[in-house]
Amino acid sequence: MKNNWTGLAGIGGVCLCAVAPHMASAQTAGTIAAEDKAGDDVVVTGERVRKPVVIELPNSPKARAIVTQDYIEHTVPGQSIFNAINLVPGVNYTAGDPYGGNGGGIRMRGFDASRIAFTFDGLPLNDAGNYAIYSQQQVDPELVQSVNVNFGSTDVDSPTASAAGGTVNYRTILPTETLSATAVYSHGTGNMNRVFGLINTGELTSSGTRAWVSASTQSYNLYRYADVHKSQYNARIYQPLGGKDFVSLAGFYYQHRNTGYGTPSLANINTVLGDPYPTSSTAPIRVDLTRAQFDKLFDDRSNSFLKSPICSLPSQAQAAGGTMQDDRSSCTNTRQTSLNPVDTGNLRFNSLFTLSDRLTLSMDGGYSYTHANGGGSTVFAESNANAGARNANRYQFGRVGAGVASGRDLNGDGDMLDYVRAYYPSNTQTNRLIAIAGLRYDIDANDMLRLAYTWDRARTAQTGEASYLRVDGTPWLPFSTSDASNPHAMLDAAGNVLNKRNRLTYSILHQLSGEYRGKPFDDRLAFTVGLRAALFRRNMNNACYTIAGSGSEAYCTSQTQAQVQADSGTKGFAPPYTGRIKEYRTLLPNIGLTWQMTPEVSLFGNYTKGFSAPNTEVYAYDDKVIRLGGDEVQPERTNSYDLGLRYIRGIAQAQLGGWYIQYSNRIVTTTTPVEGGGTISAARNVGAVDSKGIDASLSLSPTRWLSLYGFASYMTAKLKNDVMNGDTVVLATKGKSVVDTPDWQYGGRAQVTLPFGVVGVSAKHVGDRFVTDLNDVKAAGYTLVDLDAQIGMEWIGLKKTYVQFNVVNLLNKAYFSNLGTVTSKGGYFNFGNPRTLIASVHFEF
Repeated sequence: MKNNWTGLAGIGGVCLCAVAPHMASAQTAGTIAAEDKAGDDVVVTGERVRKPVVIELPNSPKARAIVTQDYIEHTVPGQSIFNAINLVPGVNYTAGDPYGGNGGGIRMRGFDASRIAFTFDGLPLNDAGNYAIYSQQQVDPELVQSVNVNFGSTDVDSPTASAAGGTVNYRTILPTETLSATAVYSHGTGNMNRVFGLINTGELTSSGTRAWVSASTQSYNLYRYADVHKSQYNARIYQPLGGKDFVSLAGFYYQHRNTGYGTPSLANINTVLGDPYPTSSTAPIRVDLTRAQFDKLFDDRSNSFLKSPICSLPSQAQAAGGTMQDDRSSCTNTRQTSLNPVDTGNLRFNSLFTLSDRLTLSMDGGYSYTHANGGGSTVFAESNANAGARNANRYQFGRVGAGVASGRDLNGDGDMLDYVRAYYPSNTQTNRLIAIAGLRYDIDANDMLRLAYTWDRARTAQTGEASYLRVDGTPWLPFSTSDASNPHAMLDAAGNVLNKRNRLTYSILHQLSGEYRGKPFDDRLAFTVGLRAALFRRNMNNACYTIAGSGSEAYCTSQTQAQVQADSGTKGFAPPYTGRIKEYRTLLPNIGLTWQMTPEVSLFGNYTKGFSAPNTEVYAYDDKVIRLGGDEVQPERTNSYDLGLRYIRGIAQAQLGGWYIQYSNRIVTTTTPVEGGGTISAARNVGAVDSKGIDASLSLSPTRWLSLYGFASYMTAKLKNDVMNGDTVVLATKGKSVVDTPDWQYGGRAQVTLPFGVVGVSAKHVGDRFVTDLNDVKAAGYTLVDLDAQIGMEWIGLKKTYVQFNVVNLLNKAYFSNLGTVTSKGGYFNFGNPRTLIASVHFEF
């Protein structure tokens, strides 16, 4: 909270006659320096401009918004940093729980997270395989200097192959020049406890070397959401080299363990509430529960969507040989196996070097590691003769006997009569290296040229090993194991670990980009022209057999290929493969302008071409020719256009912009026939989507003690084609709206600075969202109000200490947050956050 109660400086004006360092909004060090040089963040008004209460508006040709620590510090401690951009026009973030440990979903201008490029100090965050983003795995919000949102466009050196829908980048704080320490303790509803600590070393050497280290831990058990335990450790060392030159090295490590409660489907809602939304109806269904209905559903402990903590496995109990222990009806839906363990971390390097009075070199890069899974279990029959029995693994076939025996005694009771439940998660382990080098040549004070090269290499192993469960259904190993010597590994008769997938993918991006920024005609008219040339390659290897009709499990076996082909149940499976290469090449131009019409008013416009390569799921299981009208799946592409006005003067900042995005080659996953019979879950292009809308925001600071912010967004995103299989309409999606995308969003924030502290109220309305591709089910819109207050402790002699209170969902609105979308007449509905109270004590010295 800094010194908001000491002379009310927190709401005081700052002169934007020069660049404010915290407003650097780009991703790489090179782009930050280029925007600094070009004056993208400079607004010359000749008067003092007060800080806006939520977002800042850089004077950029792109539609952009920046959220800084000034607002972030008022949000819920420990919540995902993406929650801080939920008041940005066009962005909708739905938190999985009030504290962020259960993840969340994000949409921007109709694009889901897999179509948006996320970066952390310039390092890519999207999964290298499927481009997913995991909001709970982000850095502590206290360490974030700013979050930059690019709507529908990228920077010219953005290190991504998946940015069809824009970018979100956050940058961490710089170490301070003086020694300091910060400690925060928070307690909230659901026995939430969080501790955060940060130490700034100050200058350690005469050359100005400085660093910070931090750590946090958080746990809670909030019914219907998750039992969460997470911790993270961060550090950064910074060496200034004179002027704006520097070298920085930072590290991040995060560990997460949780168990979930379960999410209701539309069928579950009908069962519990007496069929209020019958799927036999031909009319569209709008799921809009009353408070009483919502509470009844929330509190229900009897139906199948509740993941029970009660479990007892007969196969693991003491039993005499010669009798059957049967786990098929035991522990079918328990919290013990509904895990989401994560170990992830990265090292990040940033630097800037002035080579001459006109030439500047920047180098960014790093390494990231992730090991994670989503839990799960299956039941294996010990005897090959019982493989595929009801409620057992349907794809077992002869894998337990492994071609050398008729089965295996999996639980060690001396017989092969049993059905044994195994922990059976889908593990993903990624090691990723990235390097970005940039050169900037300053032609003169107003014009520059840039050249950048990006190399990004990710090695992703996807496996699905089986291991033993304890009697109470708890896994011995959260990530299972591929080590056959591990006593908890479940082995086949040949001594190898039972497995459901074994894939290895190398994803490699080579990207060359160039850009001109300058004012060639008039000092009031700035141009940006850039071009990205990208080559993206996937090298895919699959050690298991493809099962037609299965999108989640392959046939991984110790049997020889001859044995697999000799078995009538497995002979049609496609064999393993190595070295399948898929390459995608693209040229991505962008052009933008900013015209400073008056000292207060500027017009901006931008065109950017976007690109998203197919993910690994497109080809991972397909060794047969998929009939898609003869066409192979093509990359998604976008043409994004923005045009708008900004007004910045004194107490006011405002922006009004219109946008239009042509989105082609949209990829969806459908059930598709394969040659020789059968079907497979495969990706295909289904045509185009047209998105368009208007975004508006207004920040006012009429007095030094009052700040106001409001925003509104309206958009439509319509599919232009049906899903086809040859000449046959598979899904009649033409003219339908994109799922999980509200037409209307609006809201704002009021913040009052008083002599003893700061009080803020934020509100946001989210319109109805479709849950199905055919638009026959939608979730009702909702309005949420949050309250926060910081009370200074200067009156008891603690100048840099304050108490913070946060109330999430102040009015206790019943709503659904994340949606699990489906084709028709269904869907899954995550419970929205209940009213949640959090109290924090923030110490600083």
